[in-house]
Parts: sequence; structure tokens; C-alpha cells
Amino acid sequence: MITEEDLQKIKALRKTLHSMPEKSGEEIKTKACLMAFLKENTSLQTEDRGSYFFVYAKAPRAKMPPVAFRADMDAVCGKDGKPGHFCGHDGHSSILSGLALTLDKEKEKLSRDVYLIFQPAEETGEGAAVCRELIKEKNIERIYGLHNIPGYSEKTVLLKKGTFACASTGLEIRMTGTPSHAAYPEAGKNPGTALAELLLSIEALTKKIREQESFVLMTLIGMEIGSESYGVSASDGVLRLTVRGEKESVFSRYLEEIRRLADEKAGAGGFTLQMKEIERFPATENHTECVEAVERAAKELGLATEELAVPMRWSEDFGYYLQDTKGAFFGIGDGEEHAQLHTEHFEFPDSILPAAVALFEKLLFL
Repeated sequence: MITEEDLQKIKALRKTLHSMPEKSGEEIKTKACLMAFLKENTSLQTEDRGSYFFVYAKAPRAKMPPVAFRADMDAVCGKDGKPGHFCGHDGHSSILSGLALTLDKEKEKLSRDVYLIFQPAEETGEGAAVCRELIKEKNIERIYGLHNIPGYSEKTVLLKKGTFACASTGLEIRMTGTPSHAAYPEAGKNPGTALAELLLSIEALTKKIREQESFVLMTLIGMEIGSESYGVSASDGVLRLTVRGEKESVFSRYLEEIRRLADEKAGAGGFTLQMKEIERFPATENHTECVEAVERAAKELGLATEELAVPMRWSEDFGYYLQDTKGAFFGIGDGEEHAQLHTEHFEFPDSILPAAVALFEKLLFL
């Protein structure tokens, strides 16, 4: 268990990180702060990989394959475009730092090598795609990660076999035709109708897959077409959507079908089509035996657990790691009345730090 002295250290670290939020891919001060803390307070080995770093402990007599734990370092940007720790990543990095402090004291007891990954750019879905290289390189057999979640009782451990968090991506679908005088629209190619019909077709597709296969969702983010010039028929339009799904295999086919529908509508109208995915996240699909290990750890610590009935609709790039090895991603309650994630009133609750560190510590030996 984490000592009171070490707990105070990671609380102070969390407050320091909270004061220096950095957007995804720009975690320079955050990374430097964490590396300095770990070098000052532990004897663990540190390896700098540029955009990310990890610390590790080698088992004196390794009898089991390596295990890894991951925390994210980036902040989310608010409406003003400025970063802030409104999601709790300052807490996640402090939890992993707390594990490093206890790991340093217990490394002689280890029966497996342990890697602690400090990852950038979770908010954009890009960080884990880079850090996943470590999984195969170090033959990591299991990986664990967590997220604090408001709306649930404080310190309750939230579990989900199968998908914990949905796959998602933003979609920008642009169709370009040719302009004409508004009095003679037939002389040009206006994509308005094609985009409207495409939106309705995607709605129908979404309903079909949801009823026949598994959960998918399409959210209209915006549609822009034409200009404020009332004498010119529109010739360019864009449809912006966010789509998400419970299962990676179904979600991939869902995206393929959306592209087919867009190609069909654009081809029929003679429009040039451009499609772009924005911030693609995989489904975070847990492995049952690893979820059961988390549940066992929680019960040994006397922590309440709750099995989620449905996946979280939001996304987590931790799913990339789970494509390469076994593992589990789980939640820990912030408190039923705690401010919601991604709001200006949110701040990570330090009261859950000891329980989170203890959970990770238990998993070292399971």
C-alpha cells in the first residue's frame, strides 16, 4: 500500500500537473515534470522515446511474462481552445507515479517485469497508436489502464467484459459540383439534395445495424453548403458527422458502408467526393480474464464493484493496446455529484488516489 508520505508526494504532483495543462502532442513540460519526479523519487529505469516515456522494473527471477500499466498525460481543450485538465489525466499520471513509488520498494518481490507507460495524445486518439510498439517489443502479456468517472459512487470500481468504451471517428464528407446562376440551377451541379439524401440513408443504415447486429450511433455535427450570395446556386457542400460503435469489426463495416453510400450519391449526381476521418478511436474491447483480475483485486481491497450494463459511449485509445495483447480498462467512481468530464468545473478528486494506486499494485501480483 502507498505510504502517507508518498501519497502526499503524488497529491502535490497532481496539483503541479494541473497547473500546466498541455494539448495533445505538446506535452513537453508535463513529460519533463513527470520524468524529473520519478528520477528524484525512485531508482526505476527510465527510457525516453521522444513523444512518450516509460519506466520499468526487471524482476530478479522472472517467472511470468511482462505486464504494463498506462496513464495519459495530455489535457483537453475547452471552447476557447485553451487546454485544461478537465478529464483527469493529471490524476491518471499521478496514479501511475504512485505505483512507481510502491513498485520501487517492492521490486525485489516481482516475478515479472513491469512497464509503466506515460502516454501523450489520448484526446486525439493518436498516442496509443505510437506507444503500442512497446507491447510487441517487450513481449508484454497484459496491460491495464483506468479512467476516473463522475456520476458513480466514490472509489467504486466499474467493470465491463467485452467493450468498455466505443469506437468512434469524426467524418467530413465533402461533395463538389459546379456553380450556376440561381435563375438557372439546372445549368450547374448543386450537392444539397445529394448530401441531404445521404444523411437520411446513413440514419437508416444506423438503425438497421443497431437492430440487427450491435450498438452504433450517428450524430450530425453540422452541414454547410453554398454561400450568402443569393444569385449563385451552391456548388460545394460538406456534411460533418460523428459515428461510434460497440464492436470494432461491426464499426469497420459500418464505415465501409457509409463510404459506399457516399460514393453512390456523389456518382449519381456527378460530384467530386472527398471523405476524411478525424480522430479515429478503436473500440476498447476488454479480455475477460483481465477484467476478472481487476474484480478480484478490488474485492481483496474491500472496494465496491459495479458491472456496467452497456459500454461507455465515449472513446478511449487504450483499445489499440488491446489489439496487440490481453488487458483491461476499467473505471473508478469520482462521486455521484462530482462535476462531469470535459466541463470547466471538473477537477480530478485526490480522494480516489490511494484506492487507484492500490488497485494497480494488487494487479502486479495477479
